[in-house]
Amino acid sequence: MATSEKNTILFTLIYRNEEYRVQTRLGQYNSLMSLISDQLPVSGFGLCSGMGSCGTCLVAIDGMHTLSCSVQVNDSIANTRIVVKEAYF
Repeated sequence: MATSEKNTILFTLIYRNEEYRVQTRLGQYNSLMSLISDQLPVSGFGLCSGMGSCGTCLVAIDGMHTLSCSVQVNDSIANTRIVVKEAYF
């Protein structure tokens, strides 16, 4: 495996029943929240900017709910299916 492949993370984002295959480099994003904010036009996503207090960055990673601001973009999310939940205010 080439060095660039070792530093690549692949996973699937699902938003509004649409699947988006994501390929990113290790260290490119501080959190899954920042990656999702950059990749998808999710209205109101991550309003507290990563403080973990508003719940607007809720995702389900292989069925387990968590706040994406607390998830690092590393090998732990490689090959997962991440469902982006919509925030309802």
